[in-house]
Amino acid sequence: MTDDDVIGLRGKESSGPRWAAFKELNNTAARLGASGRVAEATAMLREAVQLTYVDDVDAAGLDGRARALGNLAGLAEGQGDTDGALRLAEEALAACYAAEAEAGDRYGTVAVRASVLVNRAQTLQLLGRLDEALADLDGALGIVGEGGDGDEGFLAISANNSRSVLLIGLERLEEADAAAQLTLRLASARDPRLTGYPYSNLAAIAQALNDHENAMAYLRLAEQVHLAAGDPIAAALAVANQGRSAMRMGDTEAGRRLLAAAEQAFSDGEQPLRAAELRYSRAHAAFQAGDPARARELLGPAITVLRDAGHASMLAEALAVQGDINAAEAAFQQAEESYLEAWRVYEAAGARYHLARIDMRRAFAIADWAGLVESPADRERLLRFAFDLSLPSALATDAMRHGFAPGRSRERWAATVAVPAMAHALSLAAALRDGALVSELLEHMSATVSLHAPAPLDYEPFEEEPNLIAPSDGELLSFTASALVTGTSGDFPATRFALPPRLRVNPWREPVLEPWIQETERRYGFAIRSDEVIETW
Repeated sequence: MTDDDVIGLRGKESSGPRWAAFKELNNTAARLGASGRVAEATAMLREAVQLTYVDDVDAAGLDGRARALGNLAGLAEGQGDTDGALRLAEEALAACYAAEAEAGDRYGTVAVRASVLVNRAQTLQLLGRLDEALADLDGALGIVGEGGDGDEGFLAISANNSRSVLLIGLERLEEADAAAQLTLRLASARDPRLTGYPYSNLAAIAQALNDHENAMAYLRLAEQVHLAAGDPIAAALAVANQGRSAMRMGDTEAGRRLLAAAEQAFSDGEQPLRAAELRYSRAHAAFQAGDPARARELLGPAITVLRDAGHASMLAEALAVQGDINAAEAAFQQAEESYLEAWRVYEAAGARYHLARIDMRRAFAIADWAGLVESPADRERLLRFAFDLSLPSALATDAMRHGFAPGRSRERWAATVAVPAMAHALSLAAALRDGALVSELLEHMSATVSLHAPAPLDYEPFEEEPNLIAPSDGELLSFTASALVTGTSGDFPATRFALPPRLRVNPWREPVLEPWIQETERRYGFAIRSDEVIETW
């Protein structure tokens, strides 16, 4: 493999013969890491870094040290060593500042610093530290601006792709789509080998909206691009996401096969954290296929790795599935403990929608529990507990539709998330014989009627094999492309509806729904209705 096969950052000026041995080690390690030979790459990078720890190190050596440490940080994250990844990133940034203090941007160190920030944002996002991730991305974007033909162009792709991923995690899907489309445009113009990343993000957005057909099309494109680019790890990730999409479409057998193949690829590529993510997905698939014993067997080791790595979002999802398994086996107390741990992980990450979603699962489980108890008093107590979870989570998910622009995304959210949640809350209100609340809930729902508008996806898949353009000429000091799978920022405009008004259904009695609306806003931390009050009688 030649240097031009590596997607990375190029130095502006040659580091000279003094650092030739370092450069060979660093570049060879980058290629080994990209091909999944992580242990060899790590050992080689450590050897390269040691070459720079000499008393008379110059700016070129400091620049090289920053690049090698940045590569090591990316590899450490893939191994699940998130603490090590953050420490190495901090050391890389210190080397950048030292090199810049001595020689400015003579060796292209400013771009390296931006890349380290983007990579660190990925690790911070994985840990659920979203504000810090956003700050790092803002810093990187402040450096690279709108990009160009040099390293800044590559980093503009990386940073904008990173925006998309973080915005997906924050459920700001309209903005995430805008960021992904921008990344796709930049990558297509600069280096089509990079288009697989925005295709995967567009697939994630489609999946979030239950548009599984388009999600699968995007993921197949991503897999083809990554394979053509010689990136087996990224291709395996696309295959894994195809498996998840197949599961959501109801094709359990295909989903299990794809997930198992992807997990094996990550294990072979010495990526234990990615393998644990896939093991969780396989556990979920086994549970959905009616094999809870197999699901438990897979889920336990996955949770251990995810917890040790501090992988916030995936740990929370794994714990939620553990709760589902316990609930299905009528182990309701254990289910509640798993759900609550997942809730706390999401609360720390500020993932508001996910809090409501976990509460919804808790409500379903506790309502099932109520149906099995013999004591009428215990049944009443459990039903009221389930309702206390169900109604606020339903009100919250219903309100979230107003964050979508008019069109298909908004309608999918209403049909697949908001309406089922509200239906469960209504059924519990009826079981508790609260006619006044049922009446006000129906009025409340009538004030949230959605508009229907076509919103076709706007993308152009490759008609033939992509034309893979070689990177620009110049001395190569490789830097891993792992930053292409992270993201942040919130400055993309998106059309929004104003929140609907509060309703006063009966002027002769105090409203019974209003206290629940207030509790929902307190519990999840955002408004679900405007301050305007309208009489409906």
